[in-house]
Amino acid sequence: MSHPKVIKVKGFSVITLEKDDKIYAWYSGCPHKRRPLDEAEIDGDTVICPFHGAVFSLITGDMLKPPQSKTPCEGCKLIRVNLEGEPTFEIDPF
Repeated sequence: MSHPKVIKVKGFSVITLEKDDKIYAWYSGCPHKRRPLDEAEIDGDTVICPFHGAVFSLITGDMLKPPQSKTPCEGCKLIRVNLEGEPTFEIDPF
């Protein structure tokens, strides 16, 4: 597994992780409060939001630990980025 990297795609920051010959790419924004993850702590194949501590998988994009906040984040998931051909975002980045 390589170390995650932050790259620019269409002007947006994207976190990439290569594992088992596959590249995973996610928009670098926390869906909880729409805050940037560019300076987030990365631990193995997870990213930890520096604002409220939510933890997301860099393999699935799923939230593994909810934020420490009064505002819930039900169904929060990172935005997948397809880097094959013309890069596309699964949904519009914020």
